[in-house]
Amino acid sequence: MRSLFPVTDLTTTPATAPDREWSLDELAEAYAYPVGLPAGASWLRANMVSTLDGAAQHDGRSQPISCAADMRIFGTLRGLADVVIAGAETVRQEGYRPARAREAFAERR
Repeated sequence: MRSLFPVTDLTTTPATAPDREWSLDELAEAYAYPVGLPAGASWLRANMVSTLDGAAQHDGRSQPISCAADMRIFGTLRGLADVVIAGAETVRQEGYRPARAREAFAERR
C-alpha cells in the first residue's frame, strides 16, 4: 500500500513505511482503538472512498471506485468494529453481509 491512514510518523517515514503491502496484523495495529481512552469512553470511526472529482459512487455502487488497498482497510475497520452502520440502499446495492469478528483482532476490539 502506498498510503495508509491514519497518517503518522510511522506511516509516512520512508525508512519505516517501505513500498510494500501491510499485513492484516499491521493494519489492525494501525487502526486499533486509541490507547488510554478513559473507562467507558466511546470511539467513533467513519470511512469512505471518493474519486478525485468527489464522487462517492459509480453506477450506484462504491465498489467500482475502490482499489484492493481500500478494500483491505475497509475489511480491517469492519473487523475491528463493535457496530457497523450502513444505509439500507447501500446494503442492497453493495450486497453487504453481516460483519464477522476476526479472532486475530479480538484483543484489539
